[in-house]
Amino acid sequence: MKKAFILIVALLFSHLLTWAQWNTNPAENLRLTEQAGEQVIPKIRKAPNGDYYLGYFSLEKGNYNVRLQHFDSNGNKLWQNEGLLISSHPSMSWLTDWDMAVDHDNHVILTWQDIRMNENNNVVAYRIAPDGGFDWGADGIMLSNNTAFNVSPKVVITAANNAVIAWMSDDNLVRQKLNSSGQKLWGDDGIVMSGTARYTWPQLMAVGTDDVLMKYYEDSGPGWAPTRNLMLQRFNAGGQAVWASPTLVCNSGSITAWTQILSFVPDGNNGCFLAWHDYRLSGTIASGWVQHINSNGQILFAANGAKVSDTDNFNKLNPMAAYLPSTGNVMVFWNEVDGGQNFYGIFAQQFDPTGERLWGNNGKAIVPVSSETVSPVCLLPIENDVVFVYELYLDAVRTNLFARRYNSVGDLVWNPGETMVSTAFSSKVHADIAGFSNNQWVFAWEDDRIADNIELYGQNLRPDGSLGSAGPQGLLQVQVSIEGNMANVTEATVQAGSQMTHPDASGLAALQLLPGVYSVIISHPFTNTEVVDNVVVTENQTASLTVELDMLRDNLILKAVDQYGGSIVMPVNYSVTGPENNYSGQITTGTAVVANVPYGQYVGTAALEPGQNVESSAVLNADNNELIFTFILGGLGESAAIAQPRIVPNPVNTESVLFIESKTTQVIHFQLFD
Repeated sequence: MKKAFILIVALLFSHLLTWAQWNTNPAENLRLTEQAGEQVIPKIRKAPNGDYYLGYFSLEKGNYNVRLQHFDSNGNKLWQNEGLLISSHPSMSWLTDWDMAVDHDNHVILTWQDIRMNENNNVVAYRIAPDGGFDWGADGIMLSNNTAFNVSPKVVITAANNAVIAWMSDDNLVRQKLNSSGQKLWGDDGIVMSGTARYTWPQLMAVGTDDVLMKYYEDSGPGWAPTRNLMLQRFNAGGQAVWASPTLVCNSGSITAWTQILSFVPDGNNGCFLAWHDYRLSGTIASGWVQHINSNGQILFAANGAKVSDTDNFNKLNPMAAYLPSTGNVMVFWNEVDGGQNFYGIFAQQFDPTGERLWGNNGKAIVPVSSETVSPVCLLPIENDVVFVYELYLDAVRTNLFARRYNSVGDLVWNPGETMVSTAFSSKVHADIAGFSNNQWVFAWEDDRIADNIELYGQNLRPDGSLGSAGPQGLLQVQVSIEGNMANVTEATVQAGSQMTHPDASGLAALQLLPGVYSVIISHPFTNTEVVDNVVVTENQTASLTVELDMLRDNLILKAVDQYGGSIVMPVNYSVTGPENNYSGQITTGTAVVANVPYGQYVGTAALEPGQNVESSAVLNADNNELIFTFILGGLGESAAIAQPRIVPNPVNTESVLFIESKTTQVIHFQLFD
């Protein structure tokens, strides 16, 4: 058992923290920009050190320039009031979505398209340092330079601190990897995905040490009404496909051209959940679906997704998923809308790891259907709960933002049950959310509360439903590692007092705390829990802590059963992959034991006889220690023969022996007639 506890006190920032800027008044919020012209499509991201970056387009002299602002955890601007001008290169008069991410060194990567090269849309990338330096030069890096229509790039940071970017290029997808020096790791032009179909709308998720998952569509037919397949593939550090073929998530063919960016969330084990709506059951009413894909690309719910609700006369629009690691369950929230789009509500469903619905066939009413227009904004997992943010329309365009916290059984946690996030009489467009850090989420959105001007406003929200910052603070940084890297470190929880956060992919967690002495609790669903007492946090200083968590262990019980749950007593060969090792052997009496293995995800195959293979997966934890292989055996119905008897010798004499061979444990009745 190897653990290191190192407590260091150092200077927190080169600047002194000022009084809190996040507003406690939802009617005011915090104004993030103060410039002439419109400021649009904000992206706000947390940095490992607890800071935030806000990127946006700023309309200046008829051109959409790109600007960036740097905030501390309290909402104080760290750069000049108007932010840092990243690019004034010419852009189109209209904009598409773009993306931004912060790497492990607290540097921010921005990627978008503009027309600086011969008025063609091409994708660029910039890396900006915390002090505002341009790491990749004043003009960034051209990721494409051709006549294709290159648009809507997405970026993620891998655990190895590389940036992977994917974008649409006419009918193809292109992906590129950049290291922190700006070197193109996948060739000058990236890796192109092309074929007879059109490939569209990529989304990326970092997994493993340097891999990514990429969701995308495979389209055919007219662009305005495609036959659209939802696909997923894993790419390794070299950019090559990991799975022999892409995973077909949905081929109902009824996802519309306007359904583009989906809820795409990690499962904590290098797999993911996808949620979407489509029109497979009706050409006019949308149904909602969710699918779980594991790290090997296997579909774990029903083919084409698990249906969220059976009320087929109402639309299930824009479903959002949140994974609950303690149970392996997933929650899904969606907009419940009548066919005429006159009545709106918000409903929810919870699924167990097998894809079974836990909240009834119709789900749970979160906001009952009424004539008031409501729309979901985001679904945020926290501990074993979720925080749900939605907007209530005051008229055709102006909205209020509200938040609620629900526990795992669907009950409200806060008292009162709802928090007002923003009640300013304004439209709130393109809302974006920074991940959980500093015991808070941070939101940014376009807002027209100032006449004839569109500015960006923001607000923080804490897990207890409160708004605003707490005053002068110090910083606690905890570097978390897990024995043998056998579990996802981002699923760990670091708690000090009433505040908690999760580490980033490098294992670094940061909490802004009031000065004081704390007991720091570091936990993970698959490890022991470490408690470090007497950690001193001082105003404007950093307290640093390093902790290694040991994996919890148990025996994994392998079972081979038939479709009725009966044990299979014939030998069954198995091969299982776990966090620490691969295991193979034979189940000889219906069960086998793999001793003293770590908690986590186990995926395996079992073979009863050549050509009769089954797959199974399970999470080994405090609630489960079984991995069950279920074989569908023929000839086991009520009216079918269940075994083949043999009598030796035959014709029968007084020395004859009756043999009955069965692949399952069962009671067999027989009668002898003279």
